[in-house]
Amino acid sequence: MIKKVKIAAVLGIIFSALFFGRVPSQILDDLNLASAVGYDFAGENRIKTTSVVPVFNPDKSVGNETFTATDELSKETLRKMNLSSARRLVNGKLEVALYSKELAKRGIGDLLDTLQRDPSISERLLVAVADGEAEQLLTNKYGDRDTGVFLSMLIDQNIKAGLVPTYNLHLFLNNYYSKLSDPFLPLIGQKGKDVQIKGIALFKGDRFLKTLHEDHQFVFKALLEKLKSANYKLRLKEDEFVVIENVNSKHRVRVRNGKHTPEISIGLRVKGIIREKMGKTTNKREIHYIKKQMKKQLEKQGTEMIRSFQQSGIDPLHLGNEVRSRTRNFNTKKWLAQYPDIKITIKVDVDILEKGVID
Repeated sequence: MIKKVKIAAVLGIIFSALFFGRVPSQILDDLNLASAVGYDFAGENRIKTTSVVPVFNPDKSVGNETFTATDELSKETLRKMNLSSARRLVNGKLEVALYSKELAKRGIGDLLDTLQRDPSISERLLVAVADGEAEQLLTNKYGDRDTGVFLSMLIDQNIKAGLVPTYNLHLFLNNYYSKLSDPFLPLIGQKGKDVQIKGIALFKGDRFLKTLHEDHQFVFKALLEKLKSANYKLRLKEDEFVVIENVNSKHRVRVRNGKHTPEISIGLRVKGIIREKMGKTTNKREIHYIKKQMKKQLEKQGTEMIRSFQQSGIDPLHLGNEVRSRTRNFNTKKWLAQYPDIKITIKVDVDILEKGVID
């Protein structure tokens, strides 16, 4: 009797899985696979959504087809766009999501959360702020790729070899929901007919607050993660510059008096190679001077940047998490009240590995 009950139960589970667990099949040739989506503020809590679909032409060139719709809900705009699409428009191949600066100032947390809840969208989706209208940026074509893939490649190579710190939809939301850190996104805009990364957009919660100063982008990334093969332009004098290439870095955070009034010291070590220099040849005396000036400049830039974060009440460097991980009985409310006034120092150590074969 028990065996019969077990067999019946197993058969019931199998039947339920086959009957209720079936997913409708989707034929790729019958779908419009959006590669990029953009969101703009349309007034009165309404959102304008623009989706870009790659079009593969018979001559093997790639074009774009765009769909636009407006509504209070982002998911409803997808339904409306499907009303004008010959094939079902889906988000399963999204590469990039863009939010206009105006919309980002009003808050994008709910819109990003909607993307995260969609099981067809990867948490590694790249997200960015558009310096202007997202629709205008997405309706143009750049290079020989479709717009979504091009923007994805642009951001990805600047993460790997440029000054954009590692991030994606998942990491943004982790910082957004955290009480001890604030998120950031790359800022993308047009320059003539081209598109480029214009900087880093800093957020307070889910709202765009300000753009990171251009001079602070190198030290910002260096204090978040290890640099690999980055470049740094150093001003020696008013009309004399030097370019340090293949810059690698590592940093270490130390916390003192964490239970009461924390003091944070950050050690940053950078190594690089001189590849281009204006003026004199790089003898030992010049190398020493370059190291001294680079140390001085990075410490100044780092100190200015961190102080601006404290004054704005944002913590994109995750220093609160550093203190919490080193402090027993950590008090979040106390830390948030102390953060604008705590002492944070940065010390840089510079090592020039090579100065060029012609010297």
